[in-house]
Amino acid sequence: MTKKIKLENNLKLMVALDLTEMDPILLGYVSFLCEVWNIEHLYFTHNIKQYKLYDLYDEFLEEGITVEDIVDRGLERSIQRHYTASVPHTILITSDDYTESILTHLAKEYKIDIMVTGNKDELQGTGALSQKLVRMLDAHVLLVPEEAKHRMENVLVPTDFSSASAKCFKVADSLVERSGGNIEGLHVYNIPSFFFPYINTEKAIDKTKLHLKEKVKHFRKKFKLREELPFRYTDREGLSVVEAIELHAEKGDFDIVVVSARGGNNITSLFVGSVTNDLLIRNRKMPLLVIR
Repeated sequence: MTKKIKLENNLKLMVALDLTEMDPILLGYVSFLCEVWNIEHLYFTHNIKQYKLYDLYDEFLEEGITVEDIVDRGLERSIQRHYTASVPHTILITSDDYTESILTHLAKEYKIDIMVTGNKDELQGTGALSQKLVRMLDAHVLLVPEEAKHRMENVLVPTDFSSASAKCFKVADSLVERSGGNIEGLHVYNIPSFFFPYINTEKAIDKTKLHLKEKVKHFRKKFKLREELPFRYTDREGLSVVEAIELHAEKGDFDIVVVSARGGNNITSLFVGSVTNDLLIRNRKMPLLVIR
């Protein structure tokens, strides 16, 4: 069953830390989220790869110090230094060769609403961890880049007019409820270039925009979206859909992008939508919230 993010709900967030330079960024951003969302509890987690434990045990066992002790102290120091909110937290340290599996298990056990992770961790250089988490978790996933701003004023929701993307607008409303921020819908379209020798370019674009206005009207009515919610259309003009979304998000100085885990076909929850999948592996400048 899809979880609902609402500010009147008491959210539980799990934050994946890895004792790198990304941790202070995540802790600072989560401290900010505690101001704009109604967060009940935070779980800071770190998974130690089992094969790394074997290499270190002999070195520390003679002194009576475990690797878990060292990790725990490191996390405590970082949290004390960079976590500034008053929401209670728990530290969870695990040892497993498969980080995505143990995080999925913990998220289920602690009934996590949102899993928060950074763009830099041992698997995420290729986007592998984020892709697996979005596919495996029953929670939403929030990916925080190094350049994330501590703002929730402008939220961008790319849409293909599917029921899956419609859920993102409901979530976006909740995200800005306390900050009083703005939400904008974005649809990326493309007119195949082979039409242009035969039809007037301006006429084709005008007809496309009229068609999209009708689609938006139907989309609003079907999913009961607010009339004042603005929609923008952009021709990708040789860019990929993801590149067009990112370009629009950067030009508009958006604070967060909200997308659905599933695409328009909605065949099965095991498959991540192609646009979302591509966004997961990009080096974004703003956070990406992926909705289950």
